[in-house]
Amino acid sequence: MPRYRYLAVAAACATLLAMPAAVAQAASVRHATAAPVLTTGKVGGTAVSKGAVLKTGLAKGSTLTLGIGAFTATCKSASLSGKVVKNPSSAGKATLSITAGSISKCAIKGFSAPQISLTGMPYNATVSSGKGDPVTFSERKKSAPLGLKAVITVSGIGKLTCVFTAKSISGSFSNTGSSIAFASQKFALDKSASSADCSLAGASTTTFSAKYGPVVDTSVKHSPKVFVS
Repeated sequence: MPRYRYLAVAAACATLLAMPAAVAQAASVRHATAAPVLTTGKVGGTAVSKGAVLKTGLAKGSTLTLGIGAFTATCKSASLSGKVVKNPSSAGKATLSITAGSISKCAIKGFSAPQISLTGMPYNATVSSGKGDPVTFSERKKSAPLGLKAVITVSGIGKLTCVFTAKSISGSFSNTGSSIAFASQKFALDKSASSADCSLAGASTTTFSAKYGPVVDTSVKHSPKVFVS
């Protein structure tokens, strides 16, 4: 009996030692699979074609927020549209051109509804199949950086136009909901394009947060959801 007990304990220990390797192997299966970076229908599904037009809006139940100085603008509607430039047939980075976007239904507590828009388009964008499925939006050229323009009416002052820019922002893609999330991405005030009172009001920077989803391929019938393999 002692001998059989020893063998049982040894077998149990071997199983426990093998578990981390098995977990790591399972976690790497998705990225080890030879599949295009962007697919439709499911992870590793049909490849998204070059030239395909992808579109998305704010994820259900979420809002876009801008921290402008001591104030926060909350927007209930936003959209993005872009064209696929390159979609590698295996692990790597897909590249896109973000050609259009909108932000609306915004509010700042204590002020009239601000008008907020995106400037500097088109943007370059990449979606990677690497760890965390990172997403990057970047300027196409130095003279046209990524931009956020906020027009705010302030009592006793009038309309303030504050323009904030950034060379790039970073987020991540999630196959749960086919969504893209950006959290607290920093834009700096472009004083040359803004009202002088923007600086006086302490609006030297803004932070941008938003969750878009689902991302869909409008070039395909029924506009299926997009996934990262």
